[in-house]
Amino acid sequence: MSEHAFESGRARVLAGPATQQPQRSSRRWLVAAAVLGVLTLGTVSALNLGGTAPAANAEAVAVLTSAADVTTSAEHAPVGPGQYRYVKTVESKWMGVVLNGASDANCWFRRERTEETWIPADWKQEWLRRVTLTEPLETRSCTKDQAVNAPFASTEITPWEARAKQGDFPQPKSRPGPGIKPADPTKSLGTQPKRDEELPPTLYRPTPEYLAKLPRDPQQLFVLLRDSTCLAEACALHAARSALDTGLIPDDLRAAMYRALTKIPGTTVGDRQANLGGRVGTAIRVTEPDRTLDLIIDPKTGDYIGARTVLNGEVQDFSSVVTGVTGAIGTAPR
Repeated sequence: MSEHAFESGRARVLAGPATQQPQRSSRRWLVAAAVLGVLTLGTVSALNLGGTAPAANAEAVAVLTSAADVTTSAEHAPVGPGQYRYVKTVESKWMGVVLNGASDANCWFRRERTEETWIPADWKQEWLRRVTLTEPLETRSCTKDQAVNAPFASTEITPWEARAKQGDFPQPKSRPGPGIKPADPTKSLGTQPKRDEELPPTLYRPTPEYLAKLPRDPQQLFVLLRDSTCLAEACALHAARSALDTGLIPDDLRAAMYRALTKIPGTTVGDRQANLGGRVGTAIRVTEPDRTLDLIIDPKTGDYIGARTVLNGEVQDFSSVVTGVTGAIGTAPR
């Protein structure tokens, strides 16, 4: 499964109640959830769906409330005619593959994926996206060649660049692993998945209209974030991360999200010196029995600057998000 296919699948799971969704069979949802759990090393599937947790501590509430206040009062440069919103996301992630007929992943490798997107002031006009994916930078329990050539492994072919109106980018090409046969273009594959433009907008694939309809009331927004994933309170943090990763959340909605996150039981301040891509911020943390998820916020500006997941004491994924305004497509802000 390519990164794009995985993210598209996650986008369907993250579709919020603000959009009417077609009925899907429970089996299809369970399969999608199982794939999501495997590819993220169980990030969502391992969440505690039962029991109770203490309320968010006072320090976390204070940090989130202050960040919301700063976000509301800050004057951010608007995207004017002829300008572009620039969003750069860098994610370092550990992935698992199966070797030698094992029943579970037994080869782990870390790689980085950089995605840059230029969004015009008029969202209906042409967007630009560039993606670069590294080869494995580190491995565990296997070699780099074993990780790259594992049966059924599939990797995006990068560097990749595409332009498309309204951000309707084609699916990046992937190289099939040794155990995957290329599809026969002369044979029907049955019902084909919908193209991105046919999918409803979600927290991960928002549109201006979709974002405008989302509630700004913190309690209502908390319920939407929670119910868009797995119905557990901690899942609201996962949904917020997916939305904030897009770099397209307007200031008033981002402030409401920060206030909504104060509703998550057990939320704490994990680290006041979390450094992502050279930028220091404060980590808002939700802890599970074997993992922690951090959302990193710059308390001085209220900006969301990335996230981090720690599994059994080791960093599983680490990301940074940079946004800005530029006057030319394909050029980063200075």
